Parts: sequence; structure tokens; C-alpha cells
Amino acid sequence: MNIRLEYVLFVFGILFCLAGVGYLAVEYVKNLSEAGKLVSLLLTVAMFAFLSKYFEGIGW
Repeated sequence: MNIRLEYVLFVFGILFCLAGVGYLAVEYVKNLSEAGKLVSLLLTVAMFAFLSKYFEGIGW
């Protein structure tokens, strides 16, 4: 199996971006009220639902 270095670096870049966004999200949620946390949770669920439908549509 031939894994190209570009793909490995691309995966590491994606993981580091997700880790950074996750850290910023956690810091942001600490300052939200309960209603803000609920809205944030609902938006996150909606985003993942949209992405899962999109990836299902393209055959992933």
C-alpha cells in the first residue's frame, strides 16, 4: 500500500484544525448562558446532520 506523504500531511492538518476549532469552541461555550449552550448544541447537531446527508449523497 503506497501512502503518499501529501495525504499524510493533509490528514495531520485536518486533525490539527479540528483540535484547534474544538478548543476554541470549548472556551467559547464556557462563557455562554444555558440558552446559548442549547442553541449552540442544536446548531452543532444540525451541522453534523447536514454533513452526514451530504457525504451519504456523494457515496461516502
